[in-house]
Amino acid sequence: MLRTAPLLLALALTAGCASVSVQSEPSAPQRSAEQLAEAGQHAEAAQAWTQVAEAGRGSARDRAWLQAAEQARLAGEPEQMRAAWSQSNRRRLEGSDTWRHDLIGAQLQVEAGRANEALALLGQPRDAVPAALRGRWHALRAAALQAAGRGFEAAGELAWLDARLERSERVDNARRIERLLAAESDASLAANSAALPVGHPLYAFAGRALGQRGLPLPRPYDRGAAAPGLATLPPAEADGYRPPERLAVLLPLTGPLAAAGTPVRDGVLAGYYAEQRRRPELRFYDTGAAGGVADALAKASADGAQMILGPLSRDEVNALFGSPQLVLPAVALNRGNMPPPPGSAAFALAPEDEGVAAADRLLERGLRRVLVVTQADENARRALASFRERLKERGGEVVGEVTVDENNPDYVPALQQATAGIRPEALFLALKAAQARLLSSQVEPAGLVGVPRFATSLILSGANLRMDVELDGIEYPELPWLIGLRGGLPDPDTIGDTLPSAQGGGARLFAFGVDAWRLAGYLDQLVSDPGAQVRGATGELQLDPVGQVQRKPAWAVFSGGRPRPAPDGALLPDAGTP
Repeated sequence: MLRTAPLLLALALTAGCASVSVQSEPSAPQRSAEQLAEAGQHAEAAQAWTQVAEAGRGSARDRAWLQAAEQARLAGEPEQMRAAWSQSNRRRLEGSDTWRHDLIGAQLQVEAGRANEALALLGQPRDAVPAALRGRWHALRAAALQAAGRGFEAAGELAWLDARLERSERVDNARRIERLLAAESDASLAANSAALPVGHPLYAFAGRALGQRGLPLPRPYDRGAAAPGLATLPPAEADGYRPPERLAVLLPLTGPLAAAGTPVRDGVLAGYYAEQRRRPELRFYDTGAAGGVADALAKASADGAQMILGPLSRDEVNALFGSPQLVLPAVALNRGNMPPPPGSAAFALAPEDEGVAAADRLLERGLRRVLVVTQADENARRALASFRERLKERGGEVVGEVTVDENNPDYVPALQQATAGIRPEALFLALKAAQARLLSSQVEPAGLVGVPRFATSLILSGANLRMDVELDGIEYPELPWLIGLRGGLPDPDTIGDTLPSAQGGGARLFAFGVDAWRLAGYLDQLVSDPGAQVRGATGELQLDPVGQVQRKPAWAVFSGGRPRPAPDGALLPDAGTP
């Protein structure tokens, strides 16, 4: 069976957990079994229903066996589930009991590798399935279709399932959809996407997958209604610009995170004052003060804010998205453990995004066999994980992986051992500058001369203009603003001379703040039109189907020890406007 099938089946195991109908006047053993089930003691409830079934007769006996099977399923006891289900005669069941019998039967068929038999049990029209069981039905169909090699259809079932999941489960579900679509050929993806009916929830996912491959949309995106909080905003401009009347910015301006919050604040203000059209009333709330995010949110709501921008740390974003007091649309400035609520977005400069961008760039150039060189670093680990996953999804391969030791400057033996006579088509470096310089000096003795080299922006950590000539030729993802694609902003040196917070490492956070403002102004358009993009100081920004901002960076290349725009790495020629 496919390795991902257990993940899909996990959805089926947790969806549609309502118990089956019982006699109108249950016996004492039945009441005991029901109480155990309601308390979440599913293993004990399965045993109790087994005892009821063994003492029962006729259709009541069959219902009790089905109850025992359902409780064993919820307890994660497949053998007991199978045994109890086999004792239940479907012909004696009625109503939703027959559906539950078929669902368990389909699960057993999937687990046994009999996908077609499972699909035969799940062939009903979607609208005919009882609402309480529909999520479980979609999850099982997805597992069966994937096992049958019908990945696009499996993705469609997961797209229908998405709206029925808890928000904490939607990110993983979206990743499963993306993996299934990534396995489709260009021709298959384009044809199947064109065949989707208007309103199908998979179309937004499929459109994003087409866009990542540079393929055209078969039709415009299905335009959805904005979230209620966005519908109350003033009318939009022709280009979609629709800021609120009052914008609350939640940032840590005191305390340990103030060093990060200050350049983000200054970037927000720079973007705000650069806008010549209608601007909202802007108020800042300090999440570093006593009371944190909860107090800042309460004050912003009391002050009549129509939208939230921020907060900044992962813990703060978790607190915001987990708060029942959040009734306003928000652009959070980090990614938490759950996706944003409908009508909101999460924006981050994440290492994972750079790993995805690097994999896409290599694949666009036809470079599929990659040797990875990395080091012990959290950002490197995160970027590499997303790089490896994306490369595999799209048909690439990591042919070897070397982890360098800062205490051992001789990388040649490890590089030669990793390649073992296989010449890679590219090198991917998740390294800081010092280690990348050492690697560059050892490319020739390792037999890797002429192999294209790509890196993450971690390569800027420890940069040294005099020594970085060793890095010449290495490409890495960069913020457009930092390599001269200004997007309506003064150049970084000019701003840095005026604002100390925008100097050095603060420049990236400053650009992040500029784009945070732009996202607030265009949030309604991004939410209602999945094809909409914002050209920002950090890259081209688009909202994915679960509310996370996806960033396409520009590409820089070291030349003469300095980062410069890569020949084909600019997103758009700089016209001086966002």
